[in-house]
Amino acid sequence: MKYVSIITAFLFMFGCNAKKEKAPSTTGVNYNWLDSIKKSSDTSYVKKYGTNKFATATYYISSKETVVCQVMKDASDTVRQIIITKNNKRIFFAEYYGNGQLKAKLPLDTFGQYHGPATWFYENGYTESEGDYVHGFKKGEWKNYNQLGELTGKNEYDSNGNVVKIVKP
Repeated sequence: MKYVSIITAFLFMFGCNAKKEKAPSTTGVNYNWLDSIKKSSDTSYVKKYGTNKFATATYYISSKETVVCQVMKDASDTVRQIIITKNNKRIFFAEYYGNGQLKAKLPLDTFGQYHGPATWFYENGYTESEGDYVHGFKKGEWKNYNQLGELTGKNEYDSNGNVVKIVKP
């Protein structure tokens, strides 16, 4: 009986981890950070858009630091996109689904192009794809996942962002 308990415990501890999927991301708008940007601005104004995706854009301007923060909201007043520029160069970009979930983590280079490790998400928070950008182009191996977080394949990109190889699991 003692051995059965040990074997059962061993199987439970290691057997349950055999299929480990990435947990969904619950990344949304960081309102504390956004509030700090609003407070540091010396001017703001709202522009109406009236499209399906964007109803309004609020601009927060810090003329001392030459920073402009653009916050795009939909008709239900949900933040859908944030863009921050400094000296007319994009330094931050984030886009959100209607439920507030982040669409992608995209680092930027000094020219405002995607550069570095990036992750795209589904609306449910699971990873859609992940890989690297090099000055705006996908490069190297990118992993693709289904809406349950299961790996569905890999794409290999050249330095010009062209797919050179597709691998299915």
